Amino acid sequence: MIVIWILLALSAVWIFMMAPRLHRPPLLKKLQTYRFAHRGLHDIEKGVPENSLMAFRLAVEQGFGIELDVHLSKDGKLVVEHDDSLLRTCGIDRPIEDCSWSEIQDLRLEGTEETLPLLEEVFKLVQGKVPLLIEAKVFGGNYNAVSAALYQAIQGYDGDLCIESFDPRAVGWFAKNAPEIVRGQLSGHHLKQSKHIDFAMRHLLVHCISRPDFLAYDYQKFGWAYHLFRALFGAPIFLWTIRTKEAKAIAEKQRATPIFEKQGV
Repeated sequence: MIVIWILLALSAVWIFMMAPRLHRPPLLKKLQTYRFAHRGLHDIEKGVPENSLMAFRLAVEQGFGIELDVHLSKDGKLVVEHDDSLLRTCGIDRPIEDCSWSEIQDLRLEGTEETLPLLEEVFKLVQGKVPLLIEAKVFGGNYNAVSAALYQAIQGYDGDLCIESFDPRAVGWFAKNAPEIVRGQLSGHHLKQSKHIDFAMRHLLVHCISRPDFLAYDYQKFGWAYHLFRALFGAPIFLWTIRTKEAKAIAEKQRATPIFEKQGV
């Protein structure tokens, strides 16, 4: 009997830790009606690099929502870039967080004439025509700084948007300081950190920090915790990254909002 009570108590704690925010903002339903172009509608074979103004312009023209990533430069600029290092996209093996904007503003993306944009430039381009899904990239534990800078930046933007992050502390910052902003917890395998963090991410235990409105999950890594979360809470799901028709079918079956690449998918 004692064992049963212990198991029940542990189950209750687990459910509490994985629970999302239960009172979701009305905007969330509108966001779910869109498909989100991952890092813009990019295709480097056609000369359109990821996270570029060109890729974002094409997404707007096609009526797709836009998923993008922001890092915080050394001088406090929100730079749109995915990787921690500039090596893959710009050929410079330095993190944005160690660079000032003047050092990186003229770097070219993936061998094209496109440059890294600032978030404010994306705002001027999009002008609320499609929703934005902004991922806060945490580097070196700067979750407070990047979250505060992002919140300040979106104050002057008149358009639909939401934020997400793999780091639950960044999402939790918005839960505490800006609960009016729709927020999502990115989850999936996270082995580049540690096995313990990977376990917590895959089993959604970090929700006790972030209390997200939606879960953004790797469609290739479904597990029992994901299915339990859906069964218990019915929370909205965004799935990444959808690149094939087979992956698209999975997203449709899960009734999930797709974060996709390739226009034909």
